[in-house]
Amino acid sequence: MRLCIRPFELPDAPAVLAAINAVCAERVYLLTDRYVPTPQWEAALHEVEAARHLLLVPVWDDQVIGWCRVFGGTLPKTSHVAEVGIGLLAPYREQGIGTATMKRAIAWATDRGFRKIVADTFASNARARALFRGTGFVETGVRRAQFQIEGRYVDQILVERPL
Repeated sequence: MRLCIRPFELPDAPAVLAAINAVCAERVYLLTDRYVPTPQWEAALHEVEAARHLLLVPVWDDQVIGWCRVFGGTLPKTSHVAEVGIGLLAPYREQGIGTATMKRAIAWATDRGFRKIVADTFASNARARALFRGTGFVETGVRRAQFQIEGRYVDQILVERPL
């Protein structure tokens, strides 16, 4: 089979960063224009197995084609919540890969005892909104004109799914 969705392995780090940077470079799907290290991302890229985070990589013919990260809340008041983010390289979109990867992430969060999984996206990202709807998320909030993309103000859509 050409597609494999598997947990991140340390040698995947350069390919995951390259995928993130490629999607960032499109300038319409992610908040930043390139990978920005955060404590959670740095932990995910340096710890293969952890109880509070998961990094999945969809692989097509031995090439990492995206990522899906789940970061569990680190504070007592957010310890029941997992936050998910996903991205795929352009040639691999609209093929069900994102849905399959998201379902794996949801199953992992459920198995770890999280109570809900949350995400956010740009209102202009119809593909992400459809992915979230198709995997059981509901839109729970809107931050009007939260971002400016290519000269237009764009709303932030908040989504969540109970587990």
